[in-house]
Amino acid sequence: MSEIELPETPETPESHKERTVGLIIATIAVVLAFVTHKGNDIHQDEILAHIDASDQYAFYQAKKERHAQLDIQLNDLQLRADTFSPTELAAATRLRDSYTSESTRLDGEGKAIQAKGDDLMEESRRLARKSSILDIGEIALQISVVLCSLTILTEQGLFVRLGMGLALAGVAVAAWAMLAPH
Repeated sequence: MSEIELPETPETPESHKERTVGLIIATIAVVLAFVTHKGNDIHQDEILAHIDASDQYAFYQAKKERHAQLDIQLNDLQLRADTFSPTELAAATRLRDSYTSESTRLDGEGKAIQAKGDDLMEESRRLARKSSILDIGEIALQISVVLCSLTILTEQGLFVRLGMGLALAGVAVAAWAMLAPH
């Protein structure tokens, strides 16, 4: 069976432009994939920081409830103190001292736990701001791919220039989101 030879088509200016635009789109798509991946990582870190903060606040709440229970028991001991015999009064005094020191310890631990929860919540907010800015860069890159694609369909160079400009802006915004502290 003889081989069929296809005639070579000479490269036309239009096909060269289409290949160039295709390479631009491919490059933007690679950058877009990277920005999307980093955005997903930051969103996950934001969620984890928020969960950790919620856990700290729940732990703080448990400490506050235990502190309140000790206060109730202390009040009960004080209200019934005049009904105790001398032996019971000595035991109640030891118990009251124990409750007081435990209440003081719980109060200190609660403040430290609350401070850690506040720090984690602030970290979650910082990551949320960072991811919002990164999302803007991602959107700019997505729109730039569409604009560059319009160049192939319409054969108008304006779209590729707009797309490249928007892609550069998207890269700048994404780089700022990833590198600058927020």
